[in-house]
Amino acid sequence: MKIFSSPFDLTLISDEMPIGDVIQDIVRMGPHEDPLHVLDLDDVVRKHYGWCAKMPRVKPFYAVKCNDDPRILQTLMTLGTGFDCASKGEMERMIGYGVKPENIIFAQPAKSIASLLYARSKQVSVMTFDGAVELEKIHQYYPEARLVLRMRHDSQKVRCSLGKKFGCDPVAEAPELLRYAARLRMNVIGISFHVGSDCDEHQVYYDAVKIAKDLFDYAKTLGYEFSLLDIGGGFPGDNNKPIDRYAKAVNVAIDHYFPAESNIRIIAEPGRYYVASAVTLVSFVDSKRVMKEKQQDGTEKTRMYYYLNDGVFGTFYCTALEGQKVVPLVVEVKLNVQMYESILWGPTCHVLDQIAQDKLPELDVGDSVVFENVGAYGVVLANEFNGFALPKVIGYLREGTWKKLQTLSGGSVKSITDDADDRQRATDEQHPFLSGSCYRIHLYSKDHTF
Repeated sequence: MKIFSSPFDLTLISDEMPIGDVIQDIVRMGPHEDPLHVLDLDDVVRKHYGWCAKMPRVKPFYAVKCNDDPRILQTLMTLGTGFDCASKGEMERMIGYGVKPENIIFAQPAKSIASLLYARSKQVSVMTFDGAVELEKIHQYYPEARLVLRMRHDSQKVRCSLGKKFGCDPVAEAPELLRYAARLRMNVIGISFHVGSDCDEHQVYYDAVKIAKDLFDYAKTLGYEFSLLDIGGGFPGDNNKPIDRYAKAVNVAIDHYFPAESNIRIIAEPGRYYVASAVTLVSFVDSKRVMKEKQQDGTEKTRMYYYLNDGVFGTFYCTALEGQKVVPLVVEVKLNVQMYESILWGPTCHVLDQIAQDKLPELDVGDSVVFENVGAYGVVLANEFNGFALPKVIGYLREGTWKKLQTLSGGSVKSITDDADDRQRATDEQHPFLSGSCYRIHLYSKDHTF
């Protein structure tokens, strides 16, 4: 298995160095023309071990669509996660990295024929369905597929409700679909659900697992012996949103309805959980307007307009689409400074390119504005409208974590010396796949350029 075989840079930092210090240095060396995404891969690794500790019976299948940065994907592959792929392109990518087909679930209830044929050619056999037409299509083009029926069970407290598009009614539709699958002699192996993106209620997972158990029992009357439960995604990933209460609800539910001795395999499709807090945006003020607004009492109020080098058509497309409030952080704030009502605009000419309204100290052209928790759906939904560049992603990893990942991937690592040539020589000798690729490993320095 190879890791870090992508054409992107990775900068190693010391085990003791907070990512905040890196961000401070980036701000100090600014302004930069393009917005910068600071990717802390250690955060991804910590999230993985946190998941395994809190939900040991649930294997994560990372949702590739959430953030497909090669460094994230290859790190998770090395850590042993599975992958939730929603397209032929995502499957091609993960198989190209060396992911085995049994570690992929084709979790797309509305598949194209071409993607279905590709999955068959690569033996990616586990896939979801939620309707009769999809079932018939799979029966025609991939009859030996192992199917997972996706039922609908929506949380009422989510950023985005997926049940509007996918998932069959577990009472009115699911039994009929299972009967139809039995008549077609299709191999249905389990049930899946997705409560919605960025869920804010934990009890909904318990309720969904309970309903899924009813479908397991019904399927048994049709001759099926289900072996898989997929509890989907929806788990929050911001740095102030731990998953402990979700894990407790899931663990209580599966231990009650699917105890370990039942030998039911349980998986999930977390995306946001793994990557939201791993990325911080460092943007810069390109331009500014000072607006003097007359009030009804005759007084004058000052409002600031700041035009940043990132916006709704970049990092904030998803947050704007879902009406999510974003929190701007000003790195250098003096004591007792006056605060102004401010509007943060993106760089494009579109009037809807408004990021946030907030009270901020006065900023000048070239000053930085930082946004945390932008790792989920930030880059993947960004576009180059008006010719503005996509955010540049710069990846950081601590030396100790890098060594552990190399060990997990079957490589050996020499100690890193202070001499750059010795470091490169050690890399070349011990990791020929690294030296032979386009991947560049750096050690962090204060004058590191971006």
